[in-house]
Amino acid sequence: MIAEFGHNRSSEKTNRRDIEYIRVAPLIMLPQNAYRIENLGTGQIRLNYTVNQVWGEIVWDRDINEFYDMFVDLAIQHYQRVSRDAMNRIAALKEFRKNGYTHFTFTRR
Repeated sequence: MIAEFGHNRSSEKTNRRDIEYIRVAPLIMLPQNAYRIENLGTGQIRLNYTVNQVWGEIVWDRDINEFYDMFVDLAIQHYQRVSRDAMNRIAALKEFRKNGYTHFTFTRR
């Protein structure tokens, strides 16, 4: 479950906040574009949007298998990207060694 509290400053003269909204939704029901995997090895799954921003797109009747299908696709894309980055870094290190350790850079390919 994700609980989100939207709030605004009460006035310029105080540090108090006024609650604008409270949204609660199951993580597995958010739309696919809401999820971002940053480091699957450590379980860092982040959101691209606030729950309030995607409130109208929540799939309230999604079952767990539908979520797993979507999540597995995101995880595969993540690992493909990470593996490409790792191969590029390996190539940069080999080039650094080959050139006598004179200039090192990680470049995007």
